[in-house]
Amino acid sequence: MSTGPRVEAQDRALAAFTIELDVYSGPYEGLLALILKEELEVFEVPLHELVSLYRCVYRAPGSPGETAGALERDTDFVDSATFLVLLKGRALAPTAEAEEAGEETFSSQDLEERLVTYLKIRRGAEALGERFSKNAGSYPSAHTLPPLAKSLRLSKERLAAAVRRAIQRTAEPEVSHLGPITVTVEELAALIRSTLTRGPLSFEDLVRDMDRLRSAVAFAAALSLASEGHVNLSQPEPFGPLTLEPTE
Repeated sequence: MSTGPRVEAQDRALAAFTIELDVYSGPYEGLLALILKEELEVFEVPLHELVSLYRCVYRAPGSPGETAGALERDTDFVDSATFLVLLKGRALAPTAEAEEAGEETFSSQDLEERLVTYLKIRRGAEALGERFSKNAGSYPSAHTLPPLAKSLRLSKERLAAAVRRAIQRTAEPEVSHLGPITVTVEELAALIRSTLTRGPLSFEDLVRDMDRLRSAVAFAAALSLASEGHVNLSQPEPFGPLTLEPTE
């Protein structure tokens, strides 16, 4: 026999509603979870004791001392308890008799899905409530912060010097180590075009007898001709041989 309900805590939140029955002792939502996992038969749960315990822990709506949000809490309990009653009724009564009577039937799976949905929504609401309470008083805004009481003072001389540094011409790079440039891009471009009249040409063969400066100018001339569409450059692999081919 059941020893009757016993109050575990006088907490106002349904999430902390604790029950003690012959078949189960712990949080109310834990009882729902066990039923959904089929680890506890719903017809073994004394629902009348469950309701009586809830009425002992929480005062009836409208009674003195009732806190804000009680209606929402009571509605959640009634909703979940109603589905427990329906689930227990379907487990005790044959489904075929209800179908023959033409009554609307709910399968055990439908009721379980509704209870799962209830638990998800309930826990989600509690998580959002905790986040809202932690962020109380903090509201992000796109408005800029007001200026500080102390303002920055900058003399006209310092401001003028900063502007001069910003717009002045940068220092010329040192070129004393470079030799005199004795050839132009146009001259080497003409050389490349005349050489390509005999067919494709390897860039290595083109610059074989040139110094480093003329080789660099020759490469610039080849790129210039390629951009103008006079020469095709092909290089099968990175850092591999570079071949120049005429397009005409």
